[in-house]
Amino acid sequence: MAKVNVELILENLSCAHCAQKIEEKVVKLPFAESVSLNFVTKKLSAKVEQKSYSAFVEAVKRIADEIDPGVSVLEAPKEKPMLNRGEILLVVISAAFFGAGLLTRKEGFALIFFLVSYLLSGKNVILSFFKNLRKLQVFDENFLMTVATLSAIFLKEYPEAASVMLLYKIGQILEDVALNKSRKTIQALKHLEIDYANLKIGNSIRKVNPKDIVPGDIVVVKPGERVPVDGTVVSGKSFLDTSAITGESKLFAAGPNDKVLAGSVVVDGFLEIRAQSFYKDSSLHRIIEIVENASANKSKMERFITRFAKVYTPVVVALATAFAILPPLLFDQPFKLCIYRAAIFLIISCPCSLVISVPLSYFASISKLSSKGILVKGSQFIDILASKIGSFLFDKTGTITNGVLSVEKIVPVGISQQEFLKILISIESLSNHPIAKSILKGIGENSISFSSVQELKEHPGKGIEGIVDGKKVLIGTKEFLQENGVEIDHSSEVSPELSYIFVSCDQKFCGYVALRDSLKDDVKKVLNDLKSFGAKIYLLTGDKKEAAEKIAKRLPIDGVFSELLPEEKVRVAEKIKLENKEQGYVVFVGDGTNDSPALSVCDVGISFAGSASYLATVAADIVLLDEKLSKIVDLIKDSRFTRKIVIQNIVLSLGIKFAVMFLGVLGVANLWEAVVADTGAMLLAVLNSLRVLKK
Repeated sequence: MAKVNVELILENLSCAHCAQKIEEKVVKLPFAESVSLNFVTKKLSAKVEQKSYSAFVEAVKRIADEIDPGVSVLEAPKEKPMLNRGEILLVVISAAFFGAGLLTRKEGFALIFFLVSYLLSGKNVILSFFKNLRKLQVFDENFLMTVATLSAIFLKEYPEAASVMLLYKIGQILEDVALNKSRKTIQALKHLEIDYANLKIGNSIRKVNPKDIVPGDIVVVKPGERVPVDGTVVSGKSFLDTSAITGESKLFAAGPNDKVLAGSVVVDGFLEIRAQSFYKDSSLHRIIEIVENASANKSKMERFITRFAKVYTPVVVALATAFAILPPLLFDQPFKLCIYRAAIFLIISCPCSLVISVPLSYFASISKLSSKGILVKGSQFIDILASKIGSFLFDKTGTITNGVLSVEKIVPVGISQQEFLKILISIESLSNHPIAKSILKGIGENSISFSSVQELKEHPGKGIEGIVDGKKVLIGTKEFLQENGVEIDHSSEVSPELSYIFVSCDQKFCGYVALRDSLKDDVKKVLNDLKSFGAKIYLLTGDKKEAAEKIAKRLPIDGVFSELLPEEKVRVAEKIKLENKEQGYVVFVGDGTNDSPALSVCDVGISFAGSASYLATVAADIVLLDEKLSKIVDLIKDSRFTRKIVIQNIVLSLGIKFAVMFLGVLGVANLWEAVVADTGAMLLAVLNSLRVLKK
């Protein structure tokens, strides 16, 4: 039975540890697959069979209620206000009772005021503690706060118990504000989604859902509207604002036959665009989908923090118990004093600042990179690029060159030019290969009549064959024709800067086409920048040895592998990975269908959305939305900055906690100082994570 994607919003989810436990339980559901709970966006995603949809939703609601009773499971996203007025009112009333307790001179009234303040601010924490205790689910912040404050009440430290719970509640509200701010920033991509498309039907225009557009449909885009699907301009001229997609603020002039990406804004004029893909396959939808789902592929650091939190909290509880019991028994220390210090130890031990800030840093980085036109499919790739990279492997055509070949010359042999062009166009018009498109563009496919083609067959990396007007035609490399018994008389001087496509009719050589490519403007600087990171640069291409070496001499390239078929590219990539294992990770950059296997086999695969084949963008781990290689350098710098922020958060959080733990054991810190330190570490770590969005 077909599986459906389920997306649920866990409203009011503000406990990272609870989110982790909910995800662990949902993963164990027998009818759920690919479960991922993103704490930052509060979105739980999974795949379930259609018949199990309702059962899955009910199971998630039950699990969420068991672990965190305040969480509401919604099937559609709901906007949550930055500040919850009810929570603010509760804190104000609680603070008023606490102030009254401090001001009153009668001990009995003061006790009542402090207890009311404590219960108002700590109601949710205490209820969650007892509910979890009944299910034997402990070692979360509810447990730590409740045990610590009840210990203070047991020691008759009523003002401290009330102040700790009140400060903790204020800290939770501030944390929610910081997290909601980051969520709104990250979820801003959702506002790029397009509500409607102007579908042209005959001479009329009808507003439709963009999801109803199919390839071949004509859509009209008016000034100020967004292009609903990827396509080609049929008529009209306009400047396009592509900043939301590619991250480039420069306006792009679009006219007939130009490709345009979904999400681009038409600045002036009207455009008629022929759709080339469904909405779900458009660049815009892929941006949103990749960014939202990227958290499912967690980095090593995130997985470490998850495992660390599971071990850390029980160990801290055990140590607090030891501090409370052993000194009175072994060293005749005051029992009351040791319990008080153990309570401080419990409060400061909450690992939330780590559990929240580390995933938030990676998610913020993925969001920021997407705004620059760099789509990262998982935070583990940010981790890899922030580490030592040993080698960059580059495809040639369309990657370090512009990939737009221009026809330099057409040389028929033994047949007329008209007949030669007719054969070329008839065969190449049925191929999607970039070289075929370049030949058609150079010849002008409308200037020559077509012939029907039979028994068409493509040979990846070699050429194409078919029957045209009863003649068997082969078009491809020199080796491809020679393998099929064709003798090639190519006596003219061969230039290594040109690419050659040879043609035969009924086993007789009948001419060739020479094509020229050019290097991308920024390629030399980019390769030098990558080498400055300590990486080696290799060129992997299916082109001739002479052409590859000619280009390599003009660039800072350490090694050249030429005349490679797709499977040979994989073998070379695997060999380089093996030889450079100690030097660091291997990154492959390519855009063709024949690059897909190599993109998959390397540690990180980088492709392009605009010119790359569909298979290449699927196989790649990172997709660049334009052709600028300089974005690879930006990607590495941003990844390293993100790793720096993550390490800062870990050092900051653990440093503050261990310092206050130590002071608490020595008797220097008190309960309210512990809760201020815990909440402060959390806020500092979250705010530090948000620096990723601002850089």
